[in-house]
Amino acid sequence: MFEFTLYLLGCFLFLIFAEKYRRTTFAITVIIAMIYPLVAEISEFSNFIQIKYYSILIPAILFSFSKCKPHSTSESFEKVFAIMPGILRLALALNIAEAVVYVFLFDKFVTAFFGLVLMFTIPKFSYDENQDIGFEDLLWTISYSMCLMIGLLFHPLESPLTSSGIAILAIALLSCVYVQKWKKWISFRVYSLYYLIILDALFSRNGFSIYDWFYSKSFSPENRITPLSENLFRIVSIGLCMILLYRWWKVRNPPSPRSSVNFS
Repeated sequence: MFEFTLYLLGCFLFLIFAEKYRRTTFAITVIIAMIYPLVAEISEFSNFIQIKYYSILIPAILFSFSKCKPHSTSESFEKVFAIMPGILRLALALNIAEAVVYVFLFDKFVTAFFGLVLMFTIPKFSYDENQDIGFEDLLWTISYSMCLMIGLLFHPLESPLTSSGIAILAIALLSCVYVQKWKKWISFRVYSLYYLIILDALFSRNGFSIYDWFYSKSFSPENRITPLSENLFRIVSIGLCMILLYRWWKVRNPPSPRSSVNFS
């Protein structure tokens, strides 16, 4: 429990550091990506985890670079930063696609469909006056968090990734509640994942995994998976899917303006 508390404190401090020292954070992400294959025991990871880690490391570099955007810059750099919202949106879609394929292989078809809906309804990224990049879409953010939580909670195999995954989902949401700005959610989400990967690369050695800090018997499959809870969350998933699809359809099919008739 002490280690878990220490992790939470360290993660919150890392989020504060990353938001305040953006260019330094960008340099750190580049350096970590370069030395990661040398310091991490990659051979101990499954193929999926290896792919997943690099699908976080590379977008983290792009994301931290996009947050270095100055208020005024040259025309060439302005063009580079102008395409970053689209690139980050694509990176998020690919990240979700990985999870969709993974849960589909375990016959979790409702969760896989939920992920597909999230992919096609990702909000557009944009910069604000503080050069923060992201989106303010509370419904999509909650839906994303719910989808991943369901995927983790009802994963049929015993894995310490279940509790750690839910923990970092909660960190991103709670951080947004604290700063009262949902546009920062994607920032908190990326950096909380990145922080966990750094710890894993540095401290997971000789049979010890950093994820052991998060492990609890209450997260074993026989304790977290029940027919009632799975059916309940399945209903919640379908409901959120319908809401997202309806909103997506409404945006792309606005009502045609009706000509007013004057009866006077």
